[in-house]
Order: sequence, then structure tokens, then C-alpha cells
Amino acid sequence: MPDYLITWIHLAAAIALIGGLMFSQFVLTPVARNTPSDSRASEIVRLSGRRFRTIAWVSLIVLILTGAYQMLNESGAARIETTWGVVLMLKLFLFVIAFGLLLIHDFIIDPYAPSSRDAPPSASSPTVPARADTLQKAVIVMTLAVLLVASYLAEI
Repeated sequence: MPDYLITWIHLAAAIALIGGLMFSQFVLTPVARNTPSDSRASEIVRLSGRRFRTIAWVSLIVLILTGAYQMLNESGAARIETTWGVVLMLKLFLFVIAFGLLLIHDFIIDPYAPSSRDAPPSASSPTVPARADTLQKAVIVMTLAVLLVASYLAEI
């Protein structure tokens, strides 16, 4: 497969992941918050989040596979002794942080699970939606940092 096609697939996966996260955080969730509580807005957010979860994890797998292919294809340039290699390691470090935060968001906090209306939230800890919201913002910041480092990497 040509290298430009691998790069295009890598970029398309990054766009799908970051675009979906930003749409969810800055469009879908605020609209749901501003609607009356008796509406189906929270249910729509939950269902769209569950559907986007599949897209996000497929995008992450594609990013890992295409990124590994590109890194192995760089031959000696990816060595840690070079400036390019150091910046690449920074990019990978930021990606691992974003990946870990997304793991926590999707599989530990799980904001897309059916809500239990019977159990009142504890007053001492933040609610699941608040934690999920904070984690999603952190994932967006980390993925944007990965993009920033990647753009610098392309200039080296």
C-alpha cells in the first residue's frame, strides 16, 4: 500500500476521533443540558455516545496500526537520538495518556450505561456525568496536543 494512502487513513481516523469528541462535548451535551429534564435529550446523548464509542475505538485501532506502520517505515529517523525521534516519543507519550483517559472514560466511568433513576447520587462525590465530562475535556486537550506535536514533527 502506498505511503500517502497510509498517511491519509491515519489522518482520517484522527479527524473522526477528534471531530466526534468535539461535537459531543461542545454541541450535543450543551444542547441536552439546556432542554427541559422531561425531554429525551439525555437519552439521545447516551445513545449517540454509545454509537460514537464504536467509531472512537475503531479510529484508535486504526491510528495505532497506521502509526506503527509509519514509524517502522521511517527507518533510522525514528531513533531516539535524533530530534525527530524525541518529538515522536513526545507524541506517543501524549497519545498514550489520551488512550488511557479514554479507557477510563468508556469502561470505568461508563457514562453511556443506562441510568439508574432509583439510586440517588452521593453528595460527597461528583456525579458520573460530571466526571465523564471532565475526562472527555481532558481527552480532547490531549488529542489536540498530539495534533500540535504532530504538526511540529512534520516540519522537522
